[in-house]
This record gives sequence, structure tokens and C-alpha cells, in this order.
Amino acid sequence: MINWKALSAGIAVVIVLGLIMQLAFTSVIVRQMELNRNYPDYSGVINTLPYLVGFGGYFVVMVAGGFVTASIALNRVVLNASIVGVATAGLSLWFSISKGEINLMSLIFFALGVVFCIAGALFWRMRRSSS
Repeated sequence: MINWKALSAGIAVVIVLGLIMQLAFTSVIVRQMELNRNYPDYSGVINTLPYLVGFGGYFVVMVAGGFVTASIALNRVVLNASIVGVATAGLSLWFSISKGEINLMSLIFFALGVVFCIAGALFWRMRRSSS
């Protein structure tokens, strides 16, 4: 059975945390440009920083969404978290498509978004069973 309250809460958490993460990502990009200007010899290392923050932040946001969804749903947490993952990763995919084309990296991010949302639900289940 689908828990609409859990789905709404999970989607809201992913959207709000995702927007906060985008703000942090923008700050990292600005800092990266300053560091590249001041330390051009280290540009290779400096240029990886936004990718680490972006990838890590996206996955943490998806785990949080799955965790919140599971904590409200209590039953069929994987189903509910997978719906939240598909909905939010699908929305993200829809906004990120450039020129109407879907590339392989976009599909990988979609799939990993769903997987990490389910991982958040499984983490909640593991914590609940150990308590």
C-alpha cells in the first residue's frame, strides 16, 4: 500500500535539501574559480572539488529522502522510497536534459538517485530493527 503522506514528505525533503545543495554547489563553484585564479598550478585538483560536492550532495539528499519516507511509511518502505526516488530523480532528469537529449550520464544519475533513495529506506529499516 502506498503511503501518500510518506511520499509527500519524502519528495518535499528531497526538493528542499536539493535546493540547499544547489546553493552550496554554487558557492563551491565560485570558490573554485577563485582558487584556479590564485593557484593555477593546482587546477587539476581544484577542478575535481565541484564534482565531489555535487555527486556527494546529490546522493546524501536522496538517502535523506528515502530515510524520511521510510520513517513515515513504516510498511513497504522500499516501495515507497523507490517511488520517491523515481519521482525526484525523474524531475531532476527532466530539468537537466539539454536540447531534448538524454545522455548516458543522465541515466546513470537517475538510476543512482533511485538506488540511494532505496538505500536510505534500508538504512532506516536497519536502524529500526537494531533498536
